[in-house]
Amino acid sequence: MELTEKDIEDWIKPFATIVGEQKEYDLELRKQNPAEFFLKLTLPNNFEDYAIALHSYWINYNVPKNEIKENGNSGEDFPEEDFSRINWKDFYQRKEVDFELNSAILNSVEWKRPFKQLNNELFPGEGLLDEEHLNSLVETIMEIYGNQEIEIFYTFLSTNDWEKDLIFTGRINDLPNLINKENLRLTPSLIYPKERNWVVNTDYDLAFTTIGGETKFINELVRKNKNEIYQIERRKNVLQQRI
Repeated sequence: MELTEKDIEDWIKPFATIVGEQKEYDLELRKQNPAEFFLKLTLPNNFEDYAIALHSYWINYNVPKNEIKENGNSGEDFPEEDFSRINWKDFYQRKEVDFELNSAILNSVEWKRPFKQLNNELFPGEGLLDEEHLNSLVETIMEIYGNQEIEIFYTFLSTNDWEKDLIFTGRINDLPNLINKENLRLTPSLIYPKERNWVVNTDYDLAFTTIGGETKFINELVRKNKNEIYQIERRKNVLQQRI
């Protein structure tokens, strides 16, 4: 991947919500159908299909039961390698709370989750797409489209120095290596190909990533990431969770 001085492509720039130009917000839609609201906010309305990738919860199963307590922000520093990924549906079940995608999305944005965080738990990272999802994305694109030329946008908030936005160009197979660069704190904010046939938006403020593209691409991503990437179906101009 090569760092470039060019700007974000015009067709996607308004949807990069940190630097974008969208100013109209349907707050009623945000309450009624958060999946539709955030898809409309972060992706153009010209793709065949859409999906939402939920960033994982994490649990440290090595902490003894008698040491588990409320207040996950207590400052305890457990080794990162001791935590295991768990999807939202299974995490809700573990908490004995019913899982419904739209409610869970809105709860994550408003920080009104129906359960307390424990000291052996990490909540989904905002602006941090799971590495497993990113690798699955690369694998799926390679299978369907080949080694596409892509552009990658990092908002300055996703870099270590917080000084300026960055744009990289290169081939999709190089993407996993890019996230290991020392000056990049999170995963990319936008990923899109020259062909404009798909796009991935990981907004800095959201605990999930939105994806648009051809149906065959979305279907394969969902198949490979069950209960982690959810397909969103378009019916009569209404976006709904596909059951």
